[in-house]
Amino acid sequence: MGRKPRSIRSKIILVLLVPVAALTALWILDVNASFADATALRNTNHTQDNVSQPCDKMVAALQAERSMSVEILAAAGGDIAALRAQRAATDAAVAEFRDLSRHFRGSGISADITRARIADMLAARDSLVLLRTQVDAGSITRAVAVSGYNGIISYAFSVSTAAAVSSDPLVERVMRTSVAMRRTGELLHQEDALLTGVTSAGSFDAGEPRQLTEIVGALRFQIPVAGSTLPAPDQAAFKSMLSGPNFVALRAAEDRILRDEGFGGPVSTTRAEWKATFIPAVRQFYDFLATGYGKAAEFADAERDRILFRFGISGMLGLIAILASLLLSIRIGGSVVRRLSVLRTAANELAHRRLPEMVVRVRAGEQIDTDGDPLRLSLGDDEIADVGAALSEVQQSAIDSAAGEAALRYDMNKALVNIARRNQTLVDRQLQALAQTPPGDAAAERATARAEQLAVQMRRHAEHLVILAGSARSRRGFGPEPLARVITRAAGEVEHAERIEIGPLTDAEVPEPAVTDLGHLLAELLENGTTFSPPDTPVRVSAQRVPDGVTIEIEDQGLGMSRSVLDETNRRLAEPQEFDPAKSARLGLFVVGFLAAQWGIGVVLRPSPHRGVIATVTLPSELAVPVAAPVTTTAGGARRSNAAKLVGMVAQGRRGTAEPAEDRQRG
Repeated sequence: MGRKPRSIRSKIILVLLVPVAALTALWILDVNASFADATALRNTNHTQDNVSQPCDKMVAALQAERSMSVEILAAAGGDIAALRAQRAATDAAVAEFRDLSRHFRGSGISADITRARIADMLAARDSLVLLRTQVDAGSITRAVAVSGYNGIISYAFSVSTAAAVSSDPLVERVMRTSVAMRRTGELLHQEDALLTGVTSAGSFDAGEPRQLTEIVGALRFQIPVAGSTLPAPDQAAFKSMLSGPNFVALRAAEDRILRDEGFGGPVSTTRAEWKATFIPAVRQFYDFLATGYGKAAEFADAERDRILFRFGISGMLGLIAILASLLLSIRIGGSVVRRLSVLRTAANELAHRRLPEMVVRVRAGEQIDTDGDPLRLSLGDDEIADVGAALSEVQQSAIDSAAGEAALRYDMNKALVNIARRNQTLVDRQLQALAQTPPGDAAAERATARAEQLAVQMRRHAEHLVILAGSARSRRGFGPEPLARVITRAAGEVEHAERIEIGPLTDAEVPEPAVTDLGHLLAELLENGTTFSPPDTPVRVSAQRVPDGVTIEIEDQGLGMSRSVLDETNRRLAEPQEFDPAKSARLGLFVVGFLAAQWGIGVVLRPSPHRGVIATVTLPSELAVPVAAPVTTTAGGARRSNAAKLVGMVAQGRRGTAEPAEDRQRG
């Protein structure tokens, strides 16, 4: 099954829909990108609130616990209650981090990494419990305790580093700088934890001098590097802080401890002196860091507002453009479709109504004023209007062509009728001459009968031209005739009349106007039967009355016809069309159909049960008037009708005497 072709409307809609769909897709992409950026920036603030800041709070608690734990290990009589209170604060900070980090809702690879680092941090709590147990038992050194806390805090910084991701480069830069600065602050706290133990104990343990050297070296390298990524105004403030009195005093204390005190001997710097030097410096450092996350949040909010503003402008403009394109497409497409519909309607009307009606009127000889009935179409002034104008020209050209064809056909018909009437005149004169042949010579009578039969056939064939031309036939009868005589005379006009067997014939009378045409019709069917059947087979004809008239059946025993050919022939007999010269091989059947349609006679062909074809001719009741058949009595007492007598004449081959003289002259 073939696919149904698309209409012009669907094609126009498709053409207009593509750019609108593309524009809509671009608008949706821009909207999605804007929303994605705004959502990512919103998630930046959300990440700070639920991950970064709770993580920093947890780190601060661990740093404080680390210093107190080292102090307890350095001095056996340390403040255990303060350490337990700090441990409780650390546990609360870890619990808060665990609860808030569950609300983290980032997406992508960086978010997956952040979640993995959060899980590692929470898993490190087991090592914190073990470290506390060892501190309480005093089974580890101060250096080991510092290293243990450093490892736990490093997990927390891995979380901060993974969470310092943003869709905006400036925001991410600020957040990563803040994390780097806090890592530097962690070095300060490591130094404090180590020196708190050293100053509390008054001396270094094994491994602590190396740790202190590494921490001080890292501090003096990392602090300038961490500040190098700050914006220019912040870099100036950071450098001013490092050159200030607090950090100068801190560096002097570090140098003094590393240089003057020596390793392995007593440390002259007390815990109070160290705390007095360390606390102002680290507090100033973290006060500077306090603005880092705030600035990142400010940048994120500003960028989000800018994105939303851009979305508001571009989104509204894009939506307006889409709606305008859609409305314009609908208007243009609707206009084109409407005008094409008008053009299609006009073309269909022209093809199926106006032109056929005008052609019929022209062929009938009627004069048509095409200029008075033009095809007026209001289609604008574009190519569609040009097609409409061309359609009007097609109408004019078609009418002119039909008029020329009708004139040519009329002249040709006149010529055909003229030739046919001349032939009929000559044939009638020949028949009159043959009728004057003196009787007595049997051979001469047979030759005369044969010549007369051929002349009758010639006259019938000449009448084909008259019928085709639609002209009146010149041959007329002398009143109504019995159906049997019409059938018998038609059989006599066939070349092989001796093969025709006339069966029972109902007594009926044919009106005078139909006698000639009915005889012509029956003669054509009988001739077809004898022509298309073997020469040794009979062609039977019979007539019987039916409720709505008389049915005449002509049956041959020829080759027959296929079902498709029979159907096509019956269709042409039931609905005769204008004669097509290309189908002149079936001229006789065309004449049969034409005459049958003219008189309301039904002609149907069907297969014969004995091979061949049966032609059924149904005469309406007005063409087969019932009559009382005269009856004569033979010598044997048998009763025979006039139809039976005529049957006997044909069966004996008495072609020359089967018709009265007036019948021969009638044809």
